[in-house]
Amino acid sequence: MKTISATQRGRSWWMVSASALIATAGMWSAISTATAEPTKADSKAVEEGPDTLIFKDGKVYKGTIVSETSTTLKFKGVVSGIAFEAEYNKLDLLKIVKGERKPDGSAPVKPAADAKDAAAPAAKPAESAGDAKNRYYWITLEGEMGEQISETPLREGFNDARANNANTVIIEFRPSWNMEGRSQLPELVANFDELFRAERITQVITDDVPKDWPKPPRIAIWVKNAMGGGVFLPLVCKELYFSSEAKMGGIGNLGNLFDGQGDDVVRAKQKSLRMGHAEGWCITGGYDFRLIRAMAFPAYVLSYRMKDGKVELFEGYPTNAGEELLTDDGKDERKDSADQILRGEGNDVLNIDARRAEILGLSRKTVDSRDDLLAAMDLSINSVEVKGRSKNITKDWDVGVEGAKRQLKKLRDDYAELRVQPPADYGARTKFRGQQRSVLDQMIRILKSKYAEGLTPRWLGENQIPAEAAISGQLDRIRLEQTKDKK
Repeated sequence: MKTISATQRGRSWWMVSASALIATAGMWSAISTATAEPTKADSKAVEEGPDTLIFKDGKVYKGTIVSETSTTLKFKGVVSGIAFEAEYNKLDLLKIVKGERKPDGSAPVKPAADAKDAAAPAAKPAESAGDAKNRYYWITLEGEMGEQISETPLREGFNDARANNANTVIIEFRPSWNMEGRSQLPELVANFDELFRAERITQVITDDVPKDWPKPPRIAIWVKNAMGGGVFLPLVCKELYFSSEAKMGGIGNLGNLFDGQGDDVVRAKQKSLRMGHAEGWCITGGYDFRLIRAMAFPAYVLSYRMKDGKVELFEGYPTNAGEELLTDDGKDERKDSADQILRGEGNDVLNIDARRAEILGLSRKTVDSRDDLLAAMDLSINSVEVKGRSKNITKDWDVGVEGAKRQLKKLRDDYAELRVQPPADYGARTKFRGQQRSVLDQMIRILKSKYAEGLTPRWLGENQIPAEAAISGQLDRIRLEQTKDKK
């Protein structure tokens, strides 16, 4: 039997799978409760319990709170004559009604308390009325979109804000934007296709928060950079502030997307699909959908004028004094270079700086410090910052993603080094295939882990890590080879 080298059996498949990659683009565990047939005395004691739990889904249990922490409580009650004792998360509760037992056993009921108030640590001193009214929670999102900036840490941040009774969440938004060493057109395509990756992140704000919070918090985003894939998240937020150096845009590629691929109908559908998502987010945030269209299409001409103190957008070139051109048609001598488009310069597509952000109604104010932001939001007086786990959440996520990357690169290298050992007999070949399967299985486990969402197609492609489907296909081929092998 001929010796099988790593290059012959591993690296060639690896490179093909990696290059093909670029073309392929409950929170709470169930609570078990023990049930037992109650005695009459037990049943009566529970039924006379002074406490009532009102759940967000409409369920109401009467009974006795046995014990509680800042986030959970143990509860005894009776349902259909069956006594039970269970533990509940306070975030699942709408209200907790507590009563005080009198010597005669009767139980007058206290006024209802919101579940968010009940979730506050018992040992924490009472806050002033002003503090209770303005409790803000700070989240910093920085790094690569889809890697360090991802839906899981953002969701955990909002959950922590809710557990700490915050009524305002401030997001400091500064995704990385570094074009050095990156090619132009592929980068443009990748940026706009990041819309679908960004969609999962934005759904934390558009879907999860309204569903999970009894009263959704005030959400504000302080934009320090919003270029490329980073343009999409701020658009779903109704309250934006820009730093003086902030810029939003860098997605001026939709007009050229898929050029040379497929027929005109297919290209038009792909462009329309992406524009439908992007424009919908603009509308969700309360902004004019023509802004995202001007950001994406080099041939789209958009201008504005002031009318009754408000900005009015219109398609076409300015014709009167006081009107200002935002984007031209990018034809002939008016055409910007690809480098200008990528870097947010020129006017073939719309790239919004702090001045224009205020004029166009995107930014409420330009601020360059945390104190200025709080003042602009009327949070500088009679407000308190909730010191939750935000920094630890983002740090733990970053460590986890980097760990997954290191493991994948090591497994990639380990796989490439595998080879059939002499004498290359049936046993050696079987062992070789077993080692291959072990490495590939480990890779799949990482690609199915919680940190997989932090592994972008760009990173996987650049590091020659095949997609999960490609690895599964290779595993099937290895198993087939093993069944065909003979001693």
